[in-house]
Amino acid sequence: MNDKGYDVAGAVDLHVHCGPEGIPRRFDAVSLARHVEQMGLGGAVLKSHMTATASWAQMAHDATGVRLHGSVVLNHYVGGINPAAVRGALGPSAHSEPYLKVVWLPTVHAAAHLTARHHEGERYDIPPEWCGGTVSSLARPLDEVEPINVLAAHLRPPLDEILRIAADHDLVLATGHAGRDEVFYVMERADALGVRKVIVTHPCYDPPAIGASELAKLAAAGAYIELSFILVDMGLVSFEDTAAILKRVGRDRTILSTDVGQVDRVAPAEGLARLGAGLLAEGIPREDIDAAMKGNPRFLVGR
Repeated sequence: MNDKGYDVAGAVDLHVHCGPEGIPRRFDAVSLARHVEQMGLGGAVLKSHMTATASWAQMAHDATGVRLHGSVVLNHYVGGINPAAVRGALGPSAHSEPYLKVVWLPTVHAAAHLTARHHEGERYDIPPEWCGGTVSSLARPLDEVEPINVLAAHLRPPLDEILRIAADHDLVLATGHAGRDEVFYVMERADALGVRKVIVTHPCYDPPAIGASELAKLAAAGAYIELSFILVDMGLVSFEDTAAILKRVGRDRTILSTDVGQVDRVAPAEGLARLGAGLLAEGIPREDIDAAMKGNPRFLVGR
């Protein structure tokens, strides 16, 4: 037990931003692996908006002996809704098990993300606040970025191919910054094509801004609902809000993650501990938190 009231030993954080990339990050893969080991976590998924991270996970494993997990985000940097990018990310493996575990739909190039940033008065696809107030060298003006909307007719065939790859390799499909209608469409197609593991990414954030009643429907259809520490840390939701969604969705379909890795945020272990302690204070049973922070993530990455 730690002084925050929740023991994170064995927890697997499925959403940790990692570098080096075009956004400053607190960790690279090796330093994150050492953090995971030092704090007794059960693992973490490395996320980059710009590049696949399975090779980073392998290099960290070779350097530290700590097994982390890779992902690929389907932004324009990897060709968007590009089945070849997913197949390529499957290459690094250990004992025939790919390091790749999560395929994210687009984030900074998602149509819903670009629309939301425009409504907030942002000028770039990568908000400067993600980079300590400076403009990333990779940032592009919003009106110069081609939005990626998976409902577009020309993207449906490659999306289906990606979903088949996910089904064949038991990968997690995470919805990224897709919009509400895209999330429901992808959930339907994933079910039809045999994908067993779908995570609705930070649904309280805009995008996708999906309410509790619709999240319950998605969970009933087989999705896992991600509730992340960073939204509480940013003041966008409260522990009370988070606890209410967990109760509505149920522990068996909830994922508790951090979405940290930014240079000005706490490390994953502290974020998980704070999230667990906050939910305990809201009356969520410890075993429910354990299921959402430890058991469900372990299942999703096959540990």
